[in-house]
Amino acid sequence: MAPIRCAIATQGTRGDFQPVLSLGIGLKRAGHVVKFFANPGHCKMANEFGLESVACCIEVKDVLSTERGMRAMEKGDLLMVFAAGDFDDDLDLQTDWSGIFQNEMEEFKPDVLIWTGLMGGEVSKLREKTNMMIPEIIASYQPHSVPTNHITPVNMQRLELEPGQPLLYTWVLEMQTDAGGNFYRVQEAMKEGVEVGVFNTPQASYEIMFNIEEHPTPRILAYSPGWWAPYDDWPKTSNILVPGNWKIPKEQQEEAAKKGSALFNAGDQHTATTDFILAGEKPVYIGWGSMMVFSKEHMARLAVGALKEAGKRGIIVGGWAELSESSLGGDEAQDLKDYSQSNVLFLKSAPHEWLFPQCACCVHHGGIGTTQASLSAGVPTIVTPVFADQKDIARKLSKDQHGEGTVHLSQLTAKELGAKIRKCCEDPTIIQNCKTIAEVMAKEDGIKSTVDFIENFKKEVDAGIWKKKRDALEERLKAAHNKFKHLKDFGQIFGKWNMDLSEKYPPMKQYMADQINKHGRMVEIFMKKKLWFVKSAGGCLARTGEALKSEESGRYKEFAMLEEVGASKNGSRIHVKRVKGIGPDEGWVSPVVSGKDIVVKVASQAEIGKIQMDAIAKQFSDILGENGRPERSQSGAK
Repeated sequence: MAPIRCAIATQGTRGDFQPVLSLGIGLKRAGHVVKFFANPGHCKMANEFGLESVACCIEVKDVLSTERGMRAMEKGDLLMVFAAGDFDDDLDLQTDWSGIFQNEMEEFKPDVLIWTGLMGGEVSKLREKTNMMIPEIIASYQPHSVPTNHITPVNMQRLELEPGQPLLYTWVLEMQTDAGGNFYRVQEAMKEGVEVGVFNTPQASYEIMFNIEEHPTPRILAYSPGWWAPYDDWPKTSNILVPGNWKIPKEQQEEAAKKGSALFNAGDQHTATTDFILAGEKPVYIGWGSMMVFSKEHMARLAVGALKEAGKRGIIVGGWAELSESSLGGDEAQDLKDYSQSNVLFLKSAPHEWLFPQCACCVHHGGIGTTQASLSAGVPTIVTPVFADQKDIARKLSKDQHGEGTVHLSQLTAKELGAKIRKCCEDPTIIQNCKTIAEVMAKEDGIKSTVDFIENFKKEVDAGIWKKKRDALEERLKAAHNKFKHLKDFGQIFGKWNMDLSEKYPPMKQYMADQINKHGRMVEIFMKKKLWFVKSAGGCLARTGEALKSEESGRYKEFAMLEEVGASKNGSRIHVKRVKGIGPDEGWVSPVVSGKDIVVKVASQAEIGKIQMDAIAKQFSDILGENGRPERSQSGAK
C-alpha cells in the first residue's frame, strides 16, 4: 500500500514518549511517513532515531518540578497538577502551543492522527477547527481508558466511594465532568452568537467514552494482554485493540546506548555498567524515572539504604531527580556513602530492555512501560507507586505474585523496601511466575500488530467506512445538541445518560435503582423532620453510646446524610443511622461542638440534591473555576 502519513501527537514523561517512539520506528520501518508533535526534549530523541518532529507543547518535566507538581507527587494525587489558578513558577506559558500544533498539522497534512491522553485538549481544538475531518486513533498504555467496573479512571482516583457505589460510577462522573465543561462552553458561545462545533458538545463526551462501538475513533491500548487481559465488561468491538507492549528492540537500545543518546545512557556509562554487572552477583535496579518526593537526598538515601538493608549490589538510575552519589549528602550519610563506594553504580539513564534481564530485581514507580519492561525481562518487580495508574499496577503485581507493591513512595522506608528486595530476590514462587509471564510476553509483537491495525484503518478510510461513521456521529451530535442546547441545567442531560447506561451496564442499573429508593427514603425522613447532614469539613465523630466517653464507632465524613432515631434527654446528643455518605452504619453524635454546628437538619427537600452535588464539587474544588465549573477538560478522551 501507499505510505501512510502518520502524525503522532504526544506529551509527557520519558515513559509516555518511549512507547510511541518505538511505534514511530516501526511505522517508518514499514515504509510509512512519521512526524512527531511533542514536547521539545522528546523531539530531540525522535531526531536521534531519524524521525521528523516539531515541538508543540510545554515540557511536562517543568510542570512536575513546580511546587504544585511536587505536592501532587508527594500526596499521590495527579489532579493537583491541574489545580485552578496561575502557576507561580517560571514556566513558558506565553508560547502559543495550540497555534503551532494546528499550523504544523495543516502543513503536514496527515492521513492519520495518533494521539495520547495529555494531548487531548489540543486535539479537541484541532477537531473543532477541522470539523473532525482528520481520522484519529487514541493511543494509551493502560486499561484505564475504557469504562469498566473493575478499576477507576486515573482522574477519579481521589474520589472516595460510599458503600454500594460501583466503580463504574467513577467513569460516569469522569464523563460528566468533561461534558459539564463542554456544556458551559456551549452556553457561553450561544450567548455571544458564536456557531458551536458539535464535536465538542456535551454529547460528544458521552459518545467517545460510552459509545466506543459506533465511534469513528478506535483505541489502541499498548500493553500486554497476556499480562493484563481485557475486562469482561468492555464493549465487544474491533474499535479496541490490545496489541502488546510497544518497545524498542533490545539490540537497538544497546546500539543506541553504545553510541550515547538522550534516551539511553552515554557510551562510557554503558561500558561502566557492563563492568559493574560482571564484577559480582546480579544487581538490583532502582530507578524512579520522572517521579520524585521530598528531595533528591531523601530518594538517594532511600535507594542506597534499602540496598544496604537487603545486603545487595545495585544500579541506581538518576532520572529527573538526577540522583548521584553526591545526592546522599554529607557526614550524616557517611555509612551510606561507604556502602555505595563498592556496591552501587549510579547512572544518568539506561536502556531497560538491555539492562533489566541482567538484574536480580527491579524497583521503580510502576509506570506501565517500565513495569512491562521488567516483567518481559522475567525479573521480579517492586512498584513504589506515586500516582495515576501506578497504584493499580502495584496491586496487580502483588496479586499476581510477580513481585511486590509498596505503600506510597513518600511513606516508604529503607527498611521496608530492603525487606521487599530480599523477598523478591529469594521467593521461588515470584521468581518462577516472572519467568512464566516473560515467556507469554515474548510471543507478543505489539508494534507489528499495531502497524497492521493502522494499515487496515487507513484502508477503511480510503473505502469511505470511516467517513460514514464520522457522518453518523455528527448527525447524532446535532440531534442531541438541538434537543439539549436550551437547557439551563445540565443535570437533565445527565439523567438521560444515566438511564442509557443503566441499560448497558447491570451494576449501574442496580445502583440507579438503589439511588431512586434512597432518595425516596430521604424525602420520607425529611418529612418527619428527622433528616440531618454533616456540615463540618472535618466530619463528625460517632460513638457507640450516648455517653461522651463511650467507645468510638468511626467518623462521618462531610455531607453524610443521617437519620435521627433517638436523642438524649437534653437534646445535646442524637442517635443516628447513616442513610448516604461515608461513615459507620450508626452512632451517637453531638450536633454542636464548642458552639459550632457540626451536624444540622436538612432545611428543604430541594437541599437533599444540592448536598449531594456539593459533596462531589468539594472533592474537585481545586480544579474547578468560578461557580464550580471545570476550567478545562481533565480527561484525555475528548
